[in-house]
Amino acid sequence: MSSWTRPWKLVIALSFVVSLLAACTGGSKSELPELPENGAGKITIMHWNADSFMTELGNTFNVKYPEIEFQVVESNEFYDSFKPEEGNADKKLAEFIKKKKIDVVMTHQIEYEKLAKAGVLYKLDTLIQEEKYPMDDFHPGIVDLLREKGGNAIYGLPSGINSMALFYNVDLFKKEGIEVPTHKMSAQQVLDLAQRFPGGSDEKDRIYGIHTEYGSVGDHMLSLGEMTNLQVIDQKAEKVVMDSEAWKELFTSYAELMKDNKINVTDNNQGGSYDGGFSAGKAAMILSSTWMIEEMKYASRREDGERSKPFEWNTVTVPVDPANPDESSSVRLGEIFAITNHATDKRAAWEFVKFTTGPEMAKINGRSTRKLTARKNFQKDKDGKSLEAFTMLRPGKNNYPFYRILEKNDISNEFNQTLSMKLDEALKSVKEGKKSADQAYNELIPELQKALVEAKQKGAEEEAKKK
Repeated sequence: MSSWTRPWKLVIALSFVVSLLAACTGGSKSELPELPENGAGKITIMHWNADSFMTELGNTFNVKYPEIEFQVVESNEFYDSFKPEEGNADKKLAEFIKKKKIDVVMTHQIEYEKLAKAGVLYKLDTLIQEEKYPMDDFHPGIVDLLREKGGNAIYGLPSGINSMALFYNVDLFKKEGIEVPTHKMSAQQVLDLAQRFPGGSDEKDRIYGIHTEYGSVGDHMLSLGEMTNLQVIDQKAEKVVMDSEAWKELFTSYAELMKDNKINVTDNNQGGSYDGGFSAGKAAMILSSTWMIEEMKYASRREDGERSKPFEWNTVTVPVDPANPDESSSVRLGEIFAITNHATDKRAAWEFVKFTTGPEMAKINGRSTRKLTARKNFQKDKDGKSLEAFTMLRPGKNNYPFYRILEKNDISNEFNQTLSMKLDEALKSVKEGKKSADQAYNELIPELQKALVEAKQKGAEEEAKKK
């Protein structure tokens, strides 16, 4: 080989390496233009509160992009202007977003699906691929859910997830010689554990198996049913389908626990957080979100001067459907940030969405007890406690199934209220000894069926008035 050909071969080889490096460092062409040289831009964002947005997101983003301005349109502006009797809230929201020239929408799981279907949102798949936006460290199931709700495309990205866990008092379990809860138990297994605690008639010394926190007992039992994937009504909203062995077992077990004083029924009229519940060391278990971790810190600081004795606690996953043990309807996407199709500055909007849902903000959110980051690599332990129980399960694809069926079939919202009230009455009738659990359950089903028929008729009348 002659010596004069070597430099040319070297130049060609170096050019090839530079090309590879450019590709690896994001040098590939994007479908969006770059920010102007001075970094200026303007984003109009729809968020629930302007001050909270700037405190939690805007100011942090402006440290990196100081020349990008924000204009915040608060969500209440839409809700205050919308009249329910006009109907078609989804269409009205899409019109509002376009009228206000929103560039970025902060939305949630149900709205994300609806806005994507309505053609309001900008498809992100190509941008994600071209700019190598990191997707591989999202918690399992998140990307699949985004794509499914987007009709096999991605139209928004989440900054966090909303989830619950089963908290348990380790000391109480040891004292009673009961094996502690484990991940992925069924609702019935949780209630069976609760039944093994003493309960008792003496309120001062009573130890509850489970605490309902602040909700009604009817809603609490319904949430256990939902976690186990038990359906309340059929897809056409024609029949109450709670007349099953699974529902009967759940209702009967729950009612018996109430009768034996093994479920702490909170009196909402009394007020106050520390009412002899889990944080006061009087209940073995509670289903709650991450804010309970903060509550545990302050459980010993009571206004009446009494101090709750500190105790060891831990968490496991919420109850699951044994047929689908790796997912839960109680795990949901948190805030989802999406760019609108008509955004005037899509590059600035994309830089904001990338930053807010990317590793930089995940590092911040991962240190907070108030937020669970959507990215698994950045979730930190809290006070020496692992948050694995909150993030282990995949988000259920069929979230809010009951409410979706009501909405799809134009069922009056009164049925939801009646369902909760009737369940409360039935459960309390067992607790007070007025009825057996079987009698209360058997009488409940036809009452709910009647309420469903009436709510469907009323819903149809309400829809007819809107047309």
